[in-house]
Amino acid sequence: MSLADSLLVIDPVIGWAVAGVVLLIIEILQTTRFFIPFSVSAFVIALLTFFKLLPMGVLWQGVAFALLGVCLIPVSRRLLQRSSNNTPDINRY
Repeated sequence: MSLADSLLVIDPVIGWAVAGVVLLIIEILQTTRFFIPFSVSAFVIALLTFFKLLPMGVLWQGVAFALLGVCLIPVSRRLLQRSSNNTPDINRY
């Protein structure tokens, strides 16, 4: 294996952790609260892969990431609504 080939091979744990960080950065820049569940999902997949609890290939890890992210949308929405302050919107009449 040449050096160029070895640079293209990324450990899935590092890949999922980087994806989680990138999604967090996007969330900080966008402030839409949409990317939070997917960032959490990427970190969960990274942890499960690190502890060898998710021994499947990267394709199935991606499917698990997508399913977990979609399932976390209502959970995170409810938690974020509960934690937000209940000040009235100045734009409502």
